[in-house]
This record gives sequence, structure tokens and C-alpha cells, in this order.
Amino acid sequence: MDEERKLYLPYLLSALERASFQGELMLIEGDVQRTILFRMGRPINVMSRLQEETLGHILLDEGKLTADEYANLLDMMVQTKQRAGEILIAMGILGPQEVFSVLEFQTRRKLLNCFKMKDFGFSLEEKAIAPERLICKVNPSEVIFSGIQEAYSVDRLLTEFPVDEETVFMARTIPVDQPIKMGPRENRIFRAIGTGNPMVKLMGLEKDLQMLLAVLYSLHSLGLIEASGVGRPSTTDLELASLPTELPEIETAVPDQPADQAIDEIVEEFATADDGFRPPTLVDALMSSDVDLALAKKALSMDQDDHFKLLDVPRDANEHMLKTAYFRLLRDFHLQDIDSHYSSEKEREMADRLLDKATIAYRELSDDETRKTYLKTRQKSDVREVPKRILADVEAQKGQLAIAARRYLDAMELYDAATGLYPEEPSYYFNFGLAGYLKAMDETPAEEQLPDLVRKPFLKAVAIKPSYDQARLYLGYISKRNGDFRRALKEFQSAIDCNPRNKRAASEIRVMKKRLESKGKR
Repeated sequence: MDEERKLYLPYLLSALERASFQGELMLIEGDVQRTILFRMGRPINVMSRLQEETLGHILLDEGKLTADEYANLLDMMVQTKQRAGEILIAMGILGPQEVFSVLEFQTRRKLLNCFKMKDFGFSLEEKAIAPERLICKVNPSEVIFSGIQEAYSVDRLLTEFPVDEETVFMARTIPVDQPIKMGPRENRIFRAIGTGNPMVKLMGLEKDLQMLLAVLYSLHSLGLIEASGVGRPSTTDLELASLPTELPEIETAVPDQPADQAIDEIVEEFATADDGFRPPTLVDALMSSDVDLALAKKALSMDQDDHFKLLDVPRDANEHMLKTAYFRLLRDFHLQDIDSHYSSEKEREMADRLLDKATIAYRELSDDETRKTYLKTRQKSDVREVPKRILADVEAQKGQLAIAARRYLDAMELYDAATGLYPEEPSYYFNFGLAGYLKAMDETPAEEQLPDLVRKPFLKAVAIKPSYDQARLYLGYISKRNGDFRRALKEFQSAIDCNPRNKRAASEIRVMKKRLESKGKR
């Protein structure tokens, strides 16, 4: 592969976002190895064995720990086998709420350090990521902007992004459903590019060449601009089925504004402002630690992988005790109405993680086989692999809550994730279809028919399980809603054939027969 077509980290992260990648990206450069964990294309954690990237060492570097406190922390970690966060709380250095903010700061620091790896090899593994490994959901554009600006010299920028004074840039329109996070300086440069401007003109706008190149490189890797003579590296070798093969045709960001006018209007903004994008500092992180104390304390217990402690049940708890404890946890921490109860994004993320972990605990302990496996493997590994079926059930459980709250689009996304994890379960497709049916019923005028796409998830459920009477019942509802009573009658009858006790299907058969008789008489 030619040097200029090498898949450098900014392009790689951008591709994984577009593919909604879920799994692990391992970066290796000499003795340095970091593994970035992803959910839906967003980095959520970074695994590293480097001493300087441990929580205690980062707090030491930031002045939050003294040298004596750091040494004491290391001793206590060896003696007690506890995690650094728990010990820092016991030492009175951090509060329970602050632990999560500091862990998020640590994750962001490790992400930025990945950009210091100049000549790395990498491997991708698509896999489900356990909820307790989620630290924060970082916007990839944020990582790319700040990583390039912090870690790249001008020479390195020109090596990976070979442009010159004559290179012409053209901006794309940012899709409204895909907002890109950038700072004021980055936004001004993007607007100045407009329908097309050469590098030499942009250099008159932004005097700091390193900053200008970093922003242009970031915009190019994110697919927001085109640069004449600079090809975008191929991503086909990643073998990600959900990755679009090509970016859409370019649409100019400022279609009616002359290029010279765009530059002239924006140059005045640069004379009085130089605020570029910057990642949050530790002070920023600690200032945003105002979260519910009870929620923070409960969330801390997730890392221990102790299902019994999380649900607050004895080890001999039966099915009834587990179910009672699970739904009590949902009520106590408002996990059935997270979006409406918690005001901050940090609290919502924390509550969402707690819901994931609690559902895994309930599902694994409720089934005899998975309970035995959990008890057997818990002591063997620091990071235990949760069965995909259990992780899929977690998404499905959240999907049920979303349907109950009439958040049908969210429910469809959750059940889509469930089918991706465990495609053999017909109920996931049924509930995906149920959410789509209810959404379509809300949005489709009475005089219009429901789109045929609404039928597909129910047909998929029937294909996997032909005796699935509920899926056949809703196929009948769709035909009934669209005025095809003969087809509806057949589908309701097939539901009865699968399950003679389906009272709703029996009732609908009587209604359909009366309507058809009445229609025949007319």
C-alpha cells in the first residue's frame, strides 16, 4: 500500500464510527499496546498496561495526589486487591461521584495518547462489550480534533496529509442527524472553506500553520471536506459489512456565497478570538461531578461483578426473590424512566449502565444453567465474558421499557442491537416489529395505508418460528388496518392454528367474517 494511502488513526476512527462498530481495536507499536473499546462506533474505554496511564499516576501528574499518597495507594492496592477508585474513596481523596469523572478523564487521556503512536499495527474484533467496561461515550470527532492538535507536528501532518499551497478544499454539508462536535476556531475554518478555497488563502486566515493543518486533516478524515490531489485511504480491508463503501456526492456547504466574501467575513472573527477545540481538563471533569450520590454508590458496585451484591439478594435466592429484587432496583433508581428523571448526561449514562448490569445479573441468576456457569467462571478471570444471549436480553429488556414509554424509535434501535447479538431469537424481531407498527400507527394518517416494511420483522419472526402466533396476529392487524380483510382473516386464522387459545385472534376472526359477509351483501 502506498504511504499516502495508509489507513492512519484519524481515518480509522472515522470509518469505525460510520460502521457503528462494536468491539475492540487493538493498537500495537513496539512494546506499547492499547485496546480501544467501541459501542455503536463510539470509543467507550481504553485498556492499557502502561504505568503512566494508571488512574493513580494520572492523578499524581495532575497534582491531585502527593507522592506519599500515590505510594500509599499502590501499597493498599497490593494488600487489599481493591481497585484504585475504591481505595481513593476510602482515603478521602475522591467522593463516589468524582470517581466516575476521574475515570472518564483517564479514558480521554489514554485516547489522546493513542495519537502519539506513529507507526502502529492494528487488529479489529467485533464483539459485544459488557456494560461494566463502559466508562464514557466519546464523540469520535472530538477525539480526532483534539488528538491531532495535541500529538502532531507540522512535518507529521504533511506526511499523513500531503497538501501544499495550491491544494483546493471544498466543504460538504453536515447532515442534520449527524452533528459534528467542533470548537469555534474549527467551525470558522470549515465555513471559510465553503465552496472551495486554496490553502494559500486559508493561510491568510489562520496564521498558525500547525493549527490550520490539524483542523484540515481532521475535517478530511471525518469526510467533511475534499482536498484536491489527496486521496482518502481505502477501508475495504476492514471487512465491516455496515461500513458505507463511499461518501455521498459532495454538496457545497455555502452554495450561494462567493469564496472571497466568505474569507473576508470570517477573518474579523479570528482577530478577536483564538479559542480552538480542547478536551476537558481534570478540573473540568471534577466540576461536572454533581450527580446523585445514591446512584454513584450503587454504580460503583458494578465493577465487582457480584450479581448477588448488585441485586442485594442472598446466594440462595430463588426466582421470586430475584424478580422482586430486580424490579425494586428499577424503581429505587428510576431505571424505567431514566431520561425524564435524571437531568445530566453523566447521570443518564450511569443509570443506563446500572440498568444493563442489573439486567445481566437478573437474567444470569434466573436460569439454572447460566447461574452455574456464572458461579464457576467468576473466580477464574478478571474480565468474564458474558454470553451473547444474555447481552442481547439486556438490549431487549431496555427495548421493552422504551415501548412502554412510547419511545418507539429507541425501542427499534435496541431490538436491532439484540438481533445483532443473537439473531436466532424470534421475539427480538417480533418486538422490533411491534415498535415499528405502533410508530407507524401514530404517524400514518387514517386514510393512508401502513407501509409494507412494517410487515417484515413479523415475517422474520415467523420464518424462525412458524408457530409464533403473536407475530401472525400482528400481520393480521396490519392487513386489517390496510383494508385487506380477506388477507387479515387468513392471518388471524393462522394464529389460531398455531395457538387455539389465542383469544384476540379468535375475536378478530369473528369481526372479519361479519365484515366480509356485510361486504358481500352490499
